[in-house]
Amino acid sequence: MEAAMKHNRENVDQKLSVYLQSISSRSCNEVPSNKSGKYIIQPSKTNEPFVGYCEQTAFGGGWLVFQYRYDGSVDFYRNWTEYRDGFGSIDGEFWLGLEYLHHVTSARKHELLVELKDFDGNYICARYDEFAIGSEEDQYALTKLGSYTGTANDSLIAHKGMKFSAKDRDNDIWPVGNCAINYKGAWWHKRCYDSNLNGLFRNSVNAENIVWAKYILRLGLAFSRMSIRET
Repeated sequence: MEAAMKHNRENVDQKLSVYLQSISSRSCNEVPSNKSGKYIIQPSKTNEPFVGYCEQTAFGGGWLVFQYRYDGSVDFYRNWTEYRDGFGSIDGEFWLGLEYLHHVTSARKHELLVELKDFDGNYICARYDEFAIGSEEDQYALTKLGSYTGTANDSLIAHKGMKFSAKDRDNDIWPVGNCAINYKGAWWHKRCYDSNLNGLFRNSVNAENIVWAKYILRLGLAFSRMSIRET
């Protein structure tokens, strides 16, 4: 009986996988709609399909959103496993997951868009013409970061080449403690950061906040959205 149930579950899983592959798109550039929303993405035939949010109107569309914060409803002070696998809700605040981000950016070349707002409603953005991260074996290092354009000033270039750090995984090169603990945000920390977009959601001036330091040092931000697009 147990063996039969296991066999049935495997058949269901196989059929579901085939179905998801049949309705999936390689990237948000290729989804058959210009409407922003949830779509099934499968970067390559060797990757499992996943549900992603595609921004189809801003900046010409085709963007896969991998980080979204706007109201502080989701706790972003999380551990390595949660950042690897993703958390939150695609319908609200979320982090897509480092493993998915690695699969997507290693399959083909991508650019990066960072959109930010302060608590006064001022909007700024930063674009990079190339972005990729390594595998978990590489500690999801920020392996590629292209040329910057935008209005936010470049607060990410200092992190290029750095491994990802979380509160339970210290990969920074700061000799005193773990940057992810000291500044309450998992990130590609160096010693410690020029940007920390997974910090605490607070309307204050504090180094533990959501920060893009080259905009205003230690100013907490009210909105952060990070997206990638195949080029």
